[in-house]
Amino acid sequence: MSANAYSFLPWLRTGLTTRIAGDAVGPRATIPIGLRLTGDAIEDGKPALVSEFTQSLQLYGPGDVVGVDPRAVSRTEPRPGITNFEPNFLAHIEFYDEDFPWRYSPARPVDTTKRLAPWLALVVLSENPAEFEDGLVPDKPLPFITVKTPQALQPPGELGAWAHVHVNGELDGRIAVEGDDMARTLENLGRVLREAPDSACSRVLCPRHLKPSTTYHAFLVPAFEAGRLTGLGEPVPVDLSATKPSWGTGSGDVVLPYYHRWSFTTSTVGDFEFLVRLLKPYEADDPVGRRDLDAHRKIYDLPELTTSTQPYGVLKLGGALQLPKTDGHPDDYENWDGYHTERASPYPNQWQRAMAGFINLADAYRKKPPQEANSEAAEAGVSTVENEPDPVITPPLYGCWPALTQTLLTENGQPVEAERLRNWVHRLNLDPRHRVAAQFGTKVVQARQEEFMAAAWNQLGDIQRANALIRAAQLGRQIGNALHGKHVEPYAPDTTALDDGPVPAKALTLTAPAHGRVLERATTAFARAAAGDAEPELFAVGYKVDRSRVAAAPMSAPMRRITRPGSRLRKRLLTDGNRFDLLVDRIDRKEVFAARPKVAPPVTTASFGMARRVAAGPVDEALGVIETIDDMLDGLRAEKTVLENLVASMNLPERLRLAIGADTGKDLVEILAYPVFDMPMYEELLKFSVETFVPNIGLLPENSITLLENNRQFIESYLIGLNHEMAREMLWREFPTDQRGTPFRQFWDPRPVVLQPGESREAWRERLYDIPPLHRWDKTAKLGENNHRRLPPKPGEKQEKDLVLVIRGELLKKYPNVSIYAHKAVWPLKRDGTPDMSGERTIAPVPANVPLSDDLVRLPVYEAKVSPDLSLLGFPLSEKEARSGGADGLGWFFVLKERPGDPRFGLDEPPPGELPEVEVWNDATWGHLDPGTPGSGFVRFDRGVVVHLDELLETEDQEKIRQREDDEFITEWAPGVSAADVAYILFQAPVLVAVHAQEMLRDARPQP
Repeated sequence: MSANAYSFLPWLRTGLTTRIAGDAVGPRATIPIGLRLTGDAIEDGKPALVSEFTQSLQLYGPGDVVGVDPRAVSRTEPRPGITNFEPNFLAHIEFYDEDFPWRYSPARPVDTTKRLAPWLALVVLSENPAEFEDGLVPDKPLPFITVKTPQALQPPGELGAWAHVHVNGELDGRIAVEGDDMARTLENLGRVLREAPDSACSRVLCPRHLKPSTTYHAFLVPAFEAGRLTGLGEPVPVDLSATKPSWGTGSGDVVLPYYHRWSFTTSTVGDFEFLVRLLKPYEADDPVGRRDLDAHRKIYDLPELTTSTQPYGVLKLGGALQLPKTDGHPDDYENWDGYHTERASPYPNQWQRAMAGFINLADAYRKKPPQEANSEAAEAGVSTVENEPDPVITPPLYGCWPALTQTLLTENGQPVEAERLRNWVHRLNLDPRHRVAAQFGTKVVQARQEEFMAAAWNQLGDIQRANALIRAAQLGRQIGNALHGKHVEPYAPDTTALDDGPVPAKALTLTAPAHGRVLERATTAFARAAAGDAEPELFAVGYKVDRSRVAAAPMSAPMRRITRPGSRLRKRLLTDGNRFDLLVDRIDRKEVFAARPKVAPPVTTASFGMARRVAAGPVDEALGVIETIDDMLDGLRAEKTVLENLVASMNLPERLRLAIGADTGKDLVEILAYPVFDMPMYEELLKFSVETFVPNIGLLPENSITLLENNRQFIESYLIGLNHEMAREMLWREFPTDQRGTPFRQFWDPRPVVLQPGESREAWRERLYDIPPLHRWDKTAKLGENNHRRLPPKPGEKQEKDLVLVIRGELLKKYPNVSIYAHKAVWPLKRDGTPDMSGERTIAPVPANVPLSDDLVRLPVYEAKVSPDLSLLGFPLSEKEARSGGADGLGWFFVLKERPGDPRFGLDEPPPGELPEVEVWNDATWGHLDPGTPGSGFVRFDRGVVVHLDELLETEDQEKIRQREDDEFITEWAPGVSAADVAYILFQAPVLVAVHAQEMLRDARPQP
């Protein structure tokens, strides 16, 4: 038996009902009860009086039941009101009590089929076309319906096959337990229920094959005529057979009372298994991910754009996704300008030099007269500005502000160094394909400028008030520095000129009122901790003074008053040649002793069973006058106090704290912050068209699953265009910011990613951004190698691209909560524990009670949806790693897994053509158990259908081999199969499909 599997019992009875052995004669079942009467002897020496006889005892039956407590029902499948129930599944109802369906049944078990007819049944009837009418006669014990189509009711003689007991646990060596030894079965069931009382239930199914897109009503009705009559308020004849069924004994309409009712609607054809089996691995190829871009016509009268491909002057414009290895193996279209490998016309070619000259005009106009700048541009190939006396509108230099770049190919009149000639700024602005991608971003901002600007102002909110506080703080800092320099710093001791004598402590005395509010420096705390081999802890200066041998008295207000300049005590001390400003340090050195305040004598306390004496009052410790003075001077500096008070008065996000210098203390500048838009910007591309998002993605066949790769050059170009145009818009609207911000950093939708333990929402968002802030991009970084979720590439290497799993089909539309992840591939193990490399790879086993690591399972880090039937999920896996990554070179599987839920029962829809072999019972379809076109609409046993397990031909599918070991306990589906076997065969286990990356990846395109 498989571990953690379910067990099924065909029926269960407890109490006196287990004594029912014969056929019922009247409307109730009867059991014989033997009685013995014993009396005392009438006379001495006479035997005692004993009389034995047998009496028939009637048991309550369905004719005595006029309702079912709703609390007895634990679950219905489907749930009430659901609108997408799979039509190939069976409706059923569950009860909390394990014996409930047979508790009032007057029938006895059938030895040949090991079935026991329940006292109630579940019928499912269609609303349209109407197969029933609701009863209109009031004052009936139960509500009722009139079935207008009796053919919609299952055969009443087979109800015993459609009720069983479900147990979460092992009862016997088999999953479907026949109940031959009921005593042993009850003993095992009792053991399971003692350990987990809620681990078992009873279930009644309706064997009807439902139709797609149809509304149904399910009714729990009495299965026997006595129960039907009682529910309708009619008398039960004394000669009525207790086992007479509620329907099927005549023609015409059937009136049925019901105990419970709910409704639901079926979906289109296909459950999860049906739809996922339709998906086929597909190796995408050209032209997926690219489309033609006509660039042969002259633009701005620049020189013609030349290519080595045909048709002449046509480039390949990409999208958000591309074929794997496109960047690593560029073809002639990718290398049209010699950027990757040198061509006859070296990079930058004539067209690119002319384009750079045209773009550079914007900077030239700031330095030269327009006519002179135009003449120089004309010499570079921009013939459109030749002899033009006025400035002209030039193309934008995308990314100029964050990159601090105003010209291309040259800087300050000199050619740029070679490593910057191929950086992201030049690649973006000198390649028409990437300029088009950036222009898509420009169009998005222009179309939604009012919405974006309104959101920008709402985000920053009180920025004007914050800047007013910052300006006031700047003034306060200057005043504080001036006062500090005039009144405090002159009294600071010059440590370079000191010998071993006492240190002047005037600065410490002047700042005495603030001792309690100033913390010592961290360096002081670390030095003290290191000396005492303890954890560093910051103390207030006042606390240290109070606990030292100096104490607070020498610096108290009365002491400062009587020793002020000109006081009698001060004059006397000076007359005697004494300096008061040395008094504090002399006390600390034990050269002068002050009278201690009167304190309580030491007391004895108990701590952890040991007595110790604790002295009251100050501790006789050295103060360290020089260090304490430095602590006070540092703590009172305006750069620190003003900034701390300012930050405490404003609730600023981290990026704004950094912007004003709140964490560094070096700056105190007005906020020039930019808004942040965390929306996935791929959706704006989709509004243009699907071809704009990913060209020719519609060429992927229906019901396919394939792997594509992030086109990072397109994505980064598009995001740069968004940010560039947003910066221009904020400048135009006088938004308080500079142009170096990056409001748009999110291309994909990262919502599938869960937060890590202890991770804040802001940290989660930062971790999943697609690009770093633009101003942090290295000036030598290449376009397409600025992935925020990956480490920068090493010199001479390329940054790996994320793979994107593309699923086209109805699966995710109908089951949006499918669990999709990448799983490491391994060789299956033989019985001796060694790898079996003779067959197919399998997914690596998941260790129990151990957190999953990225070496074993990787979840998607972003997603996108393209109507009507495309779903994209990005994974942190490169093409090389997915194909053959890992030390074993086995690569990764991509797994689509149905989320486990409540037990469900049914059959798969038959595929077109010949029925498949039934190697395991999960292969059985409606075509097997309900043959014919059309079938009967029910799983029926009166048609004599027999289905055997076929020979297992699949020798490499380990999952199917393990399943076969359990299935072989049930050798056939036949008319006499038990209810436990029916439940086992029809049980629908959650489905898992794993497709290796190698099945979805083509070999790299050949090099030109």
